Amino acid sequence: MEEKSRSLAEHRQKLSAAPYSSQGEVLYAMHEISRLVTTWFDSEMSDHGITHPQWWAIMHIFENEGMSQIELSRVLRMGRAATGKLLERLEASKWIERRPDPEDDRIRRVYMRDESIDLLNQMRLAGIRQFETFMAGVSPEVQDAMVQGVRQIRANAVASTTRTSKAKPKAGA
Repeated sequence: MEEKSRSLAEHRQKLSAAPYSSQGEVLYAMHEISRLVTTWFDSEMSDHGITHPQWWAIMHIFENEGMSQIELSRVLRMGRAATGKLLERLEASKWIERRPDPEDDRIRRVYMRDESIDLLNQMRLAGIRQFETFMAGVSPEVQDAMVQGVRQIRANAVASTTRTSKAKPKAGA
């Protein structure tokens, strides 16, 4: 069992020693980069009158056309009512349309509309500018190594999250 730190200085020293320093720095940097990516892209999209939840939903709808509203709410990590309101706004802007499922009329599926092409092009161009800006000076070899590392971290996180959620009893069970 690890001995407790007696002072804040001792605690800082422990945390700055390997493996905490390099592993912690990687995960913290990933978290901070994620925040910066979102902040940068939100700023770019605000020039086109689109909010973070809107561009996030459009991106997922474009990649998974025909997804049900319920499936989309899970992907977006939003409640079903909030997702419904968001989809109403996107539909009013004529970027998406909701259609009944051919086999179950209780289910509505979400599709992109041709009117969204200009917006999708703006999102794509902003994404290219962001990649060029954020990846400036990072060689293709380093980018490839980073992708491999991040994929492994993500796989570990998904596996760990899956194990943790299965091990915890459900509330009221």
